Amino acid sequence: MGVVRYTFFSSVLREQTNIMAIIPTYEPWKNSEGCSEFYKNYDKKKTLYILHGGSDDSSLYLRRTNIEEYAYERNMAVIFPEVRNSFYSNMIYGKKYFDFLTEELPRVVENVFPLSDKREDRFVLGNSMGSHGAFKWALNRPDFFAAACGMSGAGDLEELGFYDRMPDRIVNAFGTLEEYRESYNDFKYLCRKLLKEGADIPRFYACCGVSDGFYDGAKKFALDMKAEGFPIEFDEGEGGHVWSFWDRWLPIMMDRMLKEDK
Repeated sequence: MGVVRYTFFSSVLREQTNIMAIIPTYEPWKNSEGCSEFYKNYDKKKTLYILHGGSDDSSLYLRRTNIEEYAYERNMAVIFPEVRNSFYSNMIYGKKYFDFLTEELPRVVENVFPLSDKREDRFVLGNSMGSHGAFKWALNRPDFFAAACGMSGAGDLEELGFYDRMPDRIVNAFGTLEEYRESYNDFKYLCRKLLKEGADIPRFYACCGVSDGFYDGAKKFALDMKAEGFPIEFDEGEGGHVWSFWDRWLPIMMDRMLKEDK
């Protein structure tokens, strides 16, 4: 597998930004046809976008999990963007990270790297703050992904307690609770809207450790929405808001998303 750090100027952010990428490459012990034939017949790859958590960056999954091996086993490319503590939002006081993520980033990576542009070949996953980003992207662009997964924190921000836990960071990203409600950040509103419209909704998956401070809120959101007919599954396991939990569940959730490609 090739691991790439790619730096480019973002026209949305108006600054240089970094992404990390894992790209399937020729390996003699796996590809018997030889290097030239391998690249001559190279097919565009299924792609998993992985969104980092708060205070992290595009490198953390490569440093804290075995994601390169998981991608190798599934012959997938992986893209890791970097958005600071933005909650993947067009921030009230900050940059337009949601526009960067959903509009600019796919155009860049699908032209620079050999990635499939088919809906059935695109997936998104995140942990903690990244779980919010993964669900938000898929809920606002249901035509883009086959499946989305949120680990440890995907749900309603008020029920998860974010406005009490980190009010400054949350208001910077979303504004007041009144501004958050019925906006592109409000997951329950978006789920109900898609159901009402009869949209072709991607499959959603969530998991959380039973010792995680966000467990109750994440579980409540998933079960509430499933009861209303939204296509979401929730899993739980031992562990807290830690990398050992995310690394253990990462290949499980990758396989869940891949199992029933749209």
